[in-house]
Amino acid sequence: MFGGRLIPVCLGVLFFCPGLASGQQREADRPAVAVGMLKDGALPTIDGKVDDEVWKNVAPFTAFTQQEPDEGQPASERTEIRFLVDKKNLYIGVIAFDREPDRIVVSQSRRDADLNDTDSIQILLDTLNDGLNAFVFGTNPFGIEYDGQVMNEGQTSGSQGRSGGGGSQGGQVSGFNANWDADWTVRASITDRGWEAEFSIPLKSVRYRPGTNQTWGLNAMRIIRRRNEQAFLAPVPRGYNIHRVSVAGRLTGLDLPDRRQFQVIPYGLGSVSDNKTLATDQRQNDLKIGLDSKIGLTSTLTLDATVNTDFAQVEADEQQVNLTRFALFFPEKRPFFLENAQTFQLGQPQAIDLFFSRRIGIGPNGAPIPILGGARLSGKAGHYNVGVLNMQTASTEDRQTGAAIAPSNNFTVARVQREIGRSNVGAMFVNRQASGSFAGTDDYNRAYGVDAAVQATPNGKLFTFLARTDSPASKGGSDYAGRAFYSYANAFWTASGGYAQVGDHFNPEVGFVSRKGYRALSSRAMITYDPDCCDWIRRWSPHMFYNAFFDLDGKLSTAQGHWHPFDIQQANGGRFGISWNTEQDNPRVPFVLYSDAEGTTVVVPAGEYSWQFARIEFDTDPSANVWMTLRAPVGGYYDGGSYYGWESTFGARMGARFITSVGWTRNLVNVPYGKFTNDLIPIKVGYSFTSLASLEGLLQYNSQTATFSSNIRFALLNRSGTGLFVVFNNQQDTSRLTPTATLGRSFVVKMSRLFDF
Repeated sequence: MFGGRLIPVCLGVLFFCPGLASGQQREADRPAVAVGMLKDGALPTIDGKVDDEVWKNVAPFTAFTQQEPDEGQPASERTEIRFLVDKKNLYIGVIAFDREPDRIVVSQSRRDADLNDTDSIQILLDTLNDGLNAFVFGTNPFGIEYDGQVMNEGQTSGSQGRSGGGGSQGGQVSGFNANWDADWTVRASITDRGWEAEFSIPLKSVRYRPGTNQTWGLNAMRIIRRRNEQAFLAPVPRGYNIHRVSVAGRLTGLDLPDRRQFQVIPYGLGSVSDNKTLATDQRQNDLKIGLDSKIGLTSTLTLDATVNTDFAQVEADEQQVNLTRFALFFPEKRPFFLENAQTFQLGQPQAIDLFFSRRIGIGPNGAPIPILGGARLSGKAGHYNVGVLNMQTASTEDRQTGAAIAPSNNFTVARVQREIGRSNVGAMFVNRQASGSFAGTDDYNRAYGVDAAVQATPNGKLFTFLARTDSPASKGGSDYAGRAFYSYANAFWTASGGYAQVGDHFNPEVGFVSRKGYRALSSRAMITYDPDCCDWIRRWSPHMFYNAFFDLDGKLSTAQGHWHPFDIQQANGGRFGISWNTEQDNPRVPFVLYSDAEGTTVVVPAGEYSWQFARIEFDTDPSANVWMTLRAPVGGYYDGGSYYGWESTFGARMGARFITSVGWTRNLVNVPYGKFTNDLIPIKVGYSFTSLASLEGLLQYNSQTATFSSNIRFALLNRSGTGLFVVFNNQQDTSRLTPTATLGRSFVVKMSRLFDF
């Protein structure tokens, strides 16, 4: 009944009320910037200084408008941006004037690093001029390469990406994907007049419609970090960011040839590993070669193929502590799956995902499963976004016991989405089919889903989906899940609310669900107010959310309330606040709350529990040379127990090249069934020799598993994220109960090269 009513109502609203799908600016209200045409072989020299003669022949755009801190006012510093185009490339020249160039903040130097905490420029190009989807190219005075894809104005199933956020290590799927890497060039430098940047973007790196006198959507955002200022080429209302494609300006006068992308990326890899947990064959040497390719079938459709896929250069997962009875979400970090990941998203991100790419090539224990190869078709065909993915993995067995870890599997995903104004409807199919000697009888899983996103008002959007999974009867057979979620945002307040339902046997084996068998209500509201009383306070943002989960028989399962009346953002970008939180948990069977390598086990009996706790939050200026964050909860916990501790990060940087941070999460829990203290300490260190050469380390100590691990990576990039990678991994056992200190280590050298035809 739930799914049968939800989708038809939303589709009816969408198709019979087309006015609801509008909200895009009128053409005449959008700022226009004319592009200059390059002729006679005269090209700018991409050296980070906008002083070539060809730049002087095109008029700059200068009328940037503040969003922060003084919305609607002219930017405090002048910005000039110019555009040139020839038959191969789009060239962009930016002069970010600054009366105090010695005070320019440069805090990042790694490709795709966060641009929010440094002086920076981001340029949005809506190359199909559809007001929904776009590419973003950005840099800072160090000249880093920052690029990403925007889909559906940065919103996917109710999630909204953060502008300028570093995505190469994040991996969460949202409406903005900073893990998309194009082949382009940028150079920047600090000069007497401020800082300057020059971009050269090959036309075949983006999707567009060829023809004469074409128009693209265009916006640009400049951040002046010491003033915490954001200024836009085309004004963006407060409450939104540069990903709000529908308010973008226009880049006019483009004469565009029909250019299609054809890239080949071969790699070679050598590795040595030593696994001390195995009784035999502890040492293993490996030599591998593989190939990735990218073929532009049309100017808007791309075919990606991969053979003998490898992800040795990817950063290790950051460990998490789970003090609940539900599954944790670990983000995807592998580049092949992150590119165009928004196209393959259907459901509720990180809660009900019909497709979750970590199910391909990663075993249940986190060990890699060889990927023999696969292909992905993605892009746009008319008003349709389309995506088809097929991957084949090899069978895997435990080298210690010989037991099967996973059979050989074929994974297929097909996705189509029809855009109607700023709304869309879509469908997706996901299939896993096992084969080989390790596969059991009827070893398959299938999932189907339909969804709709209805732009009900210019500021409000309804997201809804209905999904079904089919499994063999031994795994539960078939069941359903669905959700309806409404989100609204303007300059003063934001609010959202929704209803979700997941069946007991809903089982997307190539997806992710944190729990099953529930109905859930969710709500959130936030007020944004800029007080005039204190110069050091930028914004006061009181907010709340309340989520309640019920079993399918109507009994409350869990509930969380977050009441945050004091959330203060400081003028320098820091923040502090105090919140009150309420929790309810009604497990029907006992569950293990905590278990560690030293033998401590705490089991919570079945029952009904409720408790409250306060949380203090404090962040210093994230662009300063020394900074910190602190989250300190204190209060009750299950059946009259207590819980306190902290989540803290201390960071330091020396210029733009060296950055380090030390985190410390400590949980001190005392309940009638036992007590424990748990520590998780991640240490990150990074040094950038240039914007394309870096050395990074992730060291992690986890007292629960009694392990200390290290992941050291050297990268010497060439083009589009390819180059030389040297990776060292090591894991040590710190438990008193085990005789082996070293659990395993590996050393990997990988070389990849981009050939562009």
